[in-house]
Amino acid sequence: MPIINMPLGKLLKLVNADGEVIRADDVADRLHDMGVEVEEITNTEQYICRVCGKIIERTEAQGPPINCSNCGVDFREQPEALDQLGETRVIRLDMLAVRPDIFDAGGMARYFRGYLGVRPGLVEYETRDARVTVRVDPNLAREESYRPFIACAVVRNVKLDHELIKLVMNLQENLHWALGRDRKLASIGVYDLDTLEGETFRYDAVAPDGLRFVPLGFPPDDPASCITPGEILQKHKTGLAYAHLLAGFSAYPILRDGAGTVLSMPPIINSESTRVTLDTRQFFIDVTGLSRRTVDRTLAVVVTSLKEMMPDIEIEQVRIDSPDGPHVTPDLAPTSMTLPVAEASDTIGVRLDAVALRDLLERMGHGVMLDQDQRLVVSVGAWRNDVMHPIDLIEDAAIAYGYEKLTPEIVPTFTIGTPRAIEEHAAVARRVFTGLGFHQVMTLVLSSEPAAFEKWRVEPDPRAVKIANPISTEQTIARVGLLPGLLETLAINKQYDLPQYLFEIGDVCFCDEAAETGAREERYAAAAMIGTHVGYADIRAVADAFAHEMGATITVEPCEHPSFIPGRVARLCVGDGGGPIGVMGEVHPAVLENYGLKHPVSVLELSLARLLAGGGAS
Repeated sequence: MPIINMPLGKLLKLVNADGEVIRADDVADRLHDMGVEVEEITNTEQYICRVCGKIIERTEAQGPPINCSNCGVDFREQPEALDQLGETRVIRLDMLAVRPDIFDAGGMARYFRGYLGVRPGLVEYETRDARVTVRVDPNLAREESYRPFIACAVVRNVKLDHELIKLVMNLQENLHWALGRDRKLASIGVYDLDTLEGETFRYDAVAPDGLRFVPLGFPPDDPASCITPGEILQKHKTGLAYAHLLAGFSAYPILRDGAGTVLSMPPIINSESTRVTLDTRQFFIDVTGLSRRTVDRTLAVVVTSLKEMMPDIEIEQVRIDSPDGPHVTPDLAPTSMTLPVAEASDTIGVRLDAVALRDLLERMGHGVMLDQDQRLVVSVGAWRNDVMHPIDLIEDAAIAYGYEKLTPEIVPTFTIGTPRAIEEHAAVARRVFTGLGFHQVMTLVLSSEPAAFEKWRVEPDPRAVKIANPISTEQTIARVGLLPGLLETLAINKQYDLPQYLFEIGDVCFCDEAAETGAREERYAAAAMIGTHVGYADIRAVADAFAHEMGATITVEPCEHPSFIPGRVARLCVGDGGGPIGVMGEVHPAVLENYGLKHPVSVLELSLARLLAGGGAS
């Protein structure tokens, strides 16, 4: 969790805009009531990097900065590049990633005013019609240049000072961490609109050497500063730090204005020519990323926080012409949820009527109406990324009510938990494999069709559970077997001595219409052996020993399987004439090549649940 330095004076000025409602001495206690952890209130020294304009904040204990975290300049070698701006009183907050909308003084002031009852309810922000259009290159949806989503806004009537520039920069960095997952899911660019030309911009993919521009922090007058996107990843401090986000790409995302001037190379760096300065009067803001929801929510947080910090600004939408059709951003329309009053009261543990619950939710910044069925219809602001389910609204109501007001009660009945039978059997299975000389691993539950099926030369399993909104192309399904994870582990550790024996006991997942949720989990056991002389006989011995130690009987039937060498693969069945529960054999060379393995591998995989239950349908 990051420690955020929030200027106390700025926060109080915004909260008390309609008259004094809180004093500096009361801020820490009130923040605690609001669910925000206060680290300390202290003074910090403000510095500015004269090379890139980065404003750096340091406590007395930290001392002056040694180098710039943005452009990398060493202030010991170039002391003239560092200037002091003065001292600021700040409140240091230990923030959670779930509330990025209160990472800045503007968003926190909005939260404060609602919580204190000064301006309860949903804040509505006016947006002006779009004049600027951004055209999105369809190639950005391809694997070799994948960063398909963009949301933009224009902000006019901006008036900046050093404090506001610092707040904008800090907001960017904090959102990159909280919502962007260190720029992977979303990255933000803020530019001086007056340095740009035309009203039709382009967001497209270019080759690593397809153009040249001066990245932020490089001297604009030095011809050597004008470099290619590929060179940025090799020479620029920020490019080196985030090159992994574009690893494997044959084309890189680039945002350009109507004249072809480069605004940025998302998610790496902005251009020097579009840098925001004290003279900037209009912003152009973009958010690019891998998730449309994350991109849209991030932009909503940015523009509404700016509006709170600078009430005189105007937010103007931008038209996005993307391959899936045109739309405008930012979309600040609230989402609607229905909350039964009785459910909220039961969950919190206090008796609340509709009016009381409405008042609590309005203090947390929500718009609330009562429908005919005595349920609350709640309008949630576009900047509240954390509210995804009615239980999140109940949590907000509990915070507004005050956890300290809840009366603890002893649970009326006590039960003693016992382990599930499958967990006890799994513990025994782990001891058995360990006794056979295997090392346990735990691999990822989420996988992808290429990893689970293509590498294994098999057709996709129609029973695989697919993720509706995957966070990456590597996590699109729940795993249907343990063997892909074991071979991935062998591939990662191929530099170590052989032989290597690995096993895993874990759950796999299948779609099942008979299950209550439409899917079911099943406990599997798998083992893999790699070595210069590993063969079918070795894994057969392991299978027999494992079944014996588990108190079960298995039979072996010859079969054909595209993942294994013909004649060296067998189906595992439970008991005599029981149903199939797994497979074992020597892995086919084509599969080994897919993992970059150069030595023989023998594996087994079986359903531990069906082995112990005496078999069952596959």
